Amino acid sequence: MALQSARPTLRFFEAPTHGSLLLLLLSLQWVLLSRAQTADTGQGVVTPWLQRTSRDLSRQWPEPIVILPRALRGTEKKACPPGREVHVVDESLVFYSEWELEACVHGALLAEHMDQVNAVPFTYQQLNILKRKLDQFYPQGYPESLIQHLSYFFLEVTPEDIHKWNVTSLETVKSLLQISKGGKMDAQVAALIARYLVGGGQLDKVTLDMLASFHPTYICSLSPEQLSLVQQDVVWAVRPQDLDGCGPLQMDVLYHKAHIAFRNMSGSAYFARIKPFLGGASAEDLRVLIQQNISMDMATFKKLRKEALLPLTIAEVQKLLGPNLEGLKAEEGNSPVRDWIFRQRQDDLDRLGLGLHGGIPNGYLVLDLNIREALLGGSHLLGPGSAFTVIPTLLLAFILS
Repeated sequence: MALQSARPTLRFFEAPTHGSLLLLLLSLQWVLLSRAQTADTGQGVVTPWLQRTSRDLSRQWPEPIVILPRALRGTEKKACPPGREVHVVDESLVFYSEWELEACVHGALLAEHMDQVNAVPFTYQQLNILKRKLDQFYPQGYPESLIQHLSYFFLEVTPEDIHKWNVTSLETVKSLLQISKGGKMDAQVAALIARYLVGGGQLDKVTLDMLASFHPTYICSLSPEQLSLVQQDVVWAVRPQDLDGCGPLQMDVLYHKAHIAFRNMSGSAYFARIKPFLGGASAEDLRVLIQQNISMDMATFKKLRKEALLPLTIAEVQKLLGPNLEGLKAEEGNSPVRDWIFRQRQDDLDRLGLGLHGGIPNGYLVLDLNIREALLGGSHLLGPGSAFTVIPTLLLAFILS
């Protein structure tokens, strides 16, 4: 009788119009439980429960704790089956399931036999598991003794992994660069070069030539001396964001390389190419651009070297920025715009009609910025007023001498 009462209930739930998918899953779980209880008691427990459910499908269901164990069963950590413990890395591991690799392989074994790991045709999923086992064994980063034997396993690592390493061998760097060619490993290569150079390593011409085959995300890790050895064609691949970490000396080298590389271009085409490198341009270079009727955007203008911007006159800056001149107002308190304003007479700034403040008032002497900063202890001021308070003292000292 219990089985007869259960059959209509199952047919009822085969019709999707009478309940949601969640209700179907819950009911199937209860059916299995009812069968177990029917075998012991001879009575079915599912039909009354489903009848109550069908009368009120809008009720608030309790948390389905009954099905949680089944849902989590596949993710439970399993022990390595007897006889499946791994003591040797060979082709037999290819036939291990993923959970068996997780349970039966130790990171120490992989590190000791990395050459064999690279010789076995593991799937990508299996390699991910093996890498995770290595990462668990070396949470602080791989030792250099392992890095030297990574070979093609290097293709599995991330830039975050590499930033934990200590790389001192140039030969190791070269071997990993050779393996990385064509593997979309630009970010990993940049991290590898950065770690090697941070440790005091030096790149030779051969290594720099190898780097030319990768996108130059590594460019700001190189010293000015190393940048001077970089192939000329590298600057063609540089993106503006690749230069964000470069200092003034690096930008100076890169600008001259770019200027030579783009020398056959002119006008807007040349400006589009040279623009990311203008942080290394001199005042003379900027004046050449001015003569080409280039309208520089404010984002590029803010990255100009202060030493290159200060000698420019108001008329030159006005022509350099063109329709973007009004952007000076938003930057009047920030270097290098602020420093340039300090050098201009206020009445000349007023003629721009931008409301710029901080220039030299009429009747005041113009002091060189280097002298003013020396007198003020190198402090950065928001206006020139404090500097002018020392002028009477200087004049008095001059007269008395």
